[in-house]
Amino acid sequence: MSKNILIESIVKKIINEAVSDKVVKQIHRFLVNKFKDGENAVEDFLLVRDGEEVVITVYFAMEEVEDFNHPFSIEAGSEWDEIDVFVEYRPDAFPKHMNELVSELKETAEHEVEHVLQTFFEDKYVPYEDTETNLEYLLSAHEVPAYVKGLVARARHKKISLNDAMEEWFRENILKFDNPEEDWKIVKSKWMDYAKSTRQKNQIKKFK
Repeated sequence: MSKNILIESIVKKIINEAVSDKVVKQIHRFLVNKFKDGENAVEDFLLVRDGEEVVITVYFAMEEVEDFNHPFSIEAGSEWDEIDVFVEYRPDAFPKHMNELVSELKETAEHEVEHVLQTFFEDKYVPYEDTETNLEYLLSAHEVPAYVKGLVARARHKKISLNDAMEEWFRENILKFDNPEEDWKIVKSKWMDYAKSTRQKNQIKKFK
């Protein structure tokens, strides 16, 4: 690869990351504002990348649960160009836990936008693979980049290390593991290797 082609490739990656970051910030702002307003809402976000356009439709819904065991819970998913985010929350937990919610909504936006990118852009494309267990799911080529992008966002927002962000995520999701200690070592190692690899390729900005 010639020097000029290498430079063009790096510049292209930087531009693409900036475009993705902008849309993530827009979606994150929308989610936070709608939660503060107490409104269910739908909004479209235009993503223009590599000369291609994708309109991402984000559906946001929220529900009060008076006797909820936790301050809040976020369920999210994406399919093609649509992202669904559902927040259950305990009213008396706010505004005390607002910063935590803001952080996890940023993580959610990063994660789900990564899946949209995987669907529509060749340089991000990852073939979908069926998984039968939680471990297989967390180690799949489709999920590793999305989880890492989301957890890097959590680390930045909370000003903690990526390692701490991962451990925090594990504590929150420990009940989803069949063999928590053994499986988490495998998952964390895979995620951290990916994070280090992408950082070296300048695809993820520096983190602690």
